[in-house]
Amino acid sequence: MAVSSYLPDAAGGVVVASAFADEPSAGAAIDLLRSSGVRHQDISVTARDTRVADRAAGDRAWTPSRNANGLLGRLRPGSRLPAPLRRRYAGDLRAGRIVIVVSVDGQPADTIAALFAQAKGDRIEQWWQEPTDLFAPPELAGPF
Repeated sequence: MAVSSYLPDAAGGVVVASAFADEPSAGAAIDLLRSSGVRHQDISVTARDTRVADRAAGDRAWTPSRNANGLLGRLRPGSRLPAPLRRRYAGDLRAGRIVIVVSVDGQPADTIAALFAQAKGDRIEQWWQEPTDLFAPPELAGPF
């Protein structure tokens, strides 16, 4: 079965997300996640302005605006933010907040949610996400 950053293409997977007010707080949350063993391929950063998301993510996380080569670009044709993410965080994104989404792999969803709470994230939510281009493609996942 092919995977998209550990979210199986055929089934999807559990994700946890939280909103952050600015780039420094989003960056601190990403650092906390990474220091807790969350892989960069499992972290996606979204914002109304893709430049903001890219700056907040740095090289520590993925943004949907990066193409399959890891370079900045647009989402693939027909791609867009998943409906569950839009439904939950549209107001936050419109308000200029940064939303970090983590694909749960290796750590329980409650642990990721607790890390978001520790990083002072707002609106922490968990749900089952269908396959999506939200995360890094498998060719950027690195060695197994």
